[in-house]
Amino acid sequence: MQASGETAARRAFDGLIKTLVFVAFSIMLSAALIGTLARYLTFLPTISWGEEVTRFAGIWSVFLVAGLSIRRGAHLSVDILTRLFPDRVKRGANLLVFALMLGFSLILVYYGIRISYDNLGQFSAALQWRMGIVYLCIPIGGALMAFEIALVLVHISRGGEPPSSVEGTVE
Repeated sequence: MQASGETAARRAFDGLIKTLVFVAFSIMLSAALIGTLARYLTFLPTISWGEEVTRFAGIWSVFLVAGLSIRRGAHLSVDILTRLFPDRVKRGANLLVFALMLGFSLILVYYGIRISYDNLGQFSAALQWRMGIVYLCIPIGGALMAFEIALVLVHISRGGEPPSSVEGTVE
């Protein structure tokens, strides 16, 4: 699907997502390390916000990387039964599965926007961040997944294979 036909815009988009995930994961690890060290090294000041930053950064990194994981076939799948199907039935099953995944992703977008909006007035305990902003990871992640799933659906409907983690990318 994209190994040879990958565009500069697609590479830039992937680079942006990977950079954001790297930053979020680095923040998560740093906050967890600082919080742990401060607990055991008495000369360091304790931080009350470390657990919150760790949690928020971890959640954001998962939602951001979910779309790329779909494209690479990295999500858990059980295909022991569908491997036995004829190609036509296998393609139909794959289309159904990815259509259901698309529906779920769109539900994440819709309800994620509602949850974010409804919680704009709520603040986190330690950092006093607006929880509506923190919850934006849900619709953003849902939209990223929906985008990737739509591309996979088009690819499968044109006769291609679904993404496989064995190969790493959709060919």
